[in-house]
Amino acid sequence: MTIEHQFYDIAVIGGGLTGLTAAIYAARAGRSVVLLEKDSRLGGMAQTAKIGGALFNYGPRAMYEGSAVLRILEELGCKPSLGNGTKNAMYGILDGRLIHATEELNLEEQTEWSTLMGGLNEIEASPIRSISIQEWALQHVRSDRVRQFFYAMCRQWAYDDDMEQLSAGYVLEQGQLASQGVRYVLGGWQTVIDSLQREAVRAGVVIAAGAEAAQILHEQGAVTGILLSEGTLLKASSVIAAAGPDAVSRWLGGSGSHSHSLEAWKEQAQPLYVSCLDVALKRVPHPDRAFVLGLDEPFYYSNHSAAIPLTEDGSQVIHVMTYHGFSPSRHPEEIQMRLKERLEAIQPGWEQEAAVIRFSPNLLAAHASRTALRNGDAPAPGPAVPEIQGLYVAGDWVGREGRLADTAMTSAKLAGLQAAGRD
Repeated sequence: MTIEHQFYDIAVIGGGLTGLTAAIYAARAGRSVVLLEKDSRLGGMAQTAKIGGALFNYGPRAMYEGSAVLRILEELGCKPSLGNGTKNAMYGILDGRLIHATEELNLEEQTEWSTLMGGLNEIEASPIRSISIQEWALQHVRSDRVRQFFYAMCRQWAYDDDMEQLSAGYVLEQGQLASQGVRYVLGGWQTVIDSLQREAVRAGVVIAAGAEAAQILHEQGAVTGILLSEGTLLKASSVIAAAGPDAVSRWLGGSGSHSHSLEAWKEQAQPLYVSCLDVALKRVPHPDRAFVLGLDEPFYYSNHSAAIPLTEDGSQVIHVMTYHGFSPSRHPEEIQMRLKERLEAIQPGWEQEAAVIRFSPNLLAAHASRTALRNGDAPAPGPAVPEIQGLYVAGDWVGREGRLADTAMTSAKLAGLQAAGRD
């Protein structure tokens, strides 16, 4: 941990995609910036682990062509090398067995499916953000089977299995982005973090890895600094908290009055969880099966190595995932067993080919769901916390644009500029 001074114009808490992005924009605007990351390594959930020669992100991660992530990374000079996602034929899991999706549809259903997906970009999404995707689908999709296929796609676009609550406009916007092209990052998402870190240092950001924030200090309605867990007092005119609402609320808890806005955003945020089985196979029994969705269960399978090399020896990296919604699973062993069973249905004999196996239960996929009740928006409308001058938040629960990393980096850019007085 290296903190060169005791005062900075702006202190950023969090060294993942969000914090690094905010820090770069603030530093480029001419402000002195320190970035605090509690771990010894930057990246957070965007880290890539190298295990047995295989590169594993935290679950399946992709960028959409035309997304905010790619736009901002290009603006920062940090756009990574990308591979094109290929889905080939669509397969599904139904009653625990693998099916060739279109073969399950009769001619009339195939026509409706083709019309629905082919016309996705013609749908005006904004006016239907206040209704659920279930309500929209019941009105616009006649066939129960086609609707089942459509819900499977919606789960993938939104990382959410609650069709009754999920905003139609929000999820359709994600589907429209996905239709422009799915991109996988060559070398894993860690390459994005490393590039952002280099750019942050170049912009003058002081990076303090291993520095854990314990408290955000404020007096008379204005930020004064940060107290670190080891007792150091760091003074700052502005603080950007690149973390979830629970963490920000905790950092404020011991320093006087809370923000009523922040507490309301915290109450509205419904985090989404997934569990993921990541495997590297020396040989894939059925390489044509690159993409499989659960039709009657919240399941996802993807072979990312069909698009980009992710191992040193040519093994294939495969992600098998299930969505838990708002409630983490209480039985991770059962989840792991079921994911292995589904993988066996897709790639029979896979365990004999497995070079590396990693199971990650109850990963936080998003800090907030996007419900019709909130018009598909994140809980926090923007980075500024109204009751505390100089306090800003950024993450996938802040703002309106996109999902996950798109929302996080968009709000991070805005937070960095606002904190620097350049919005």
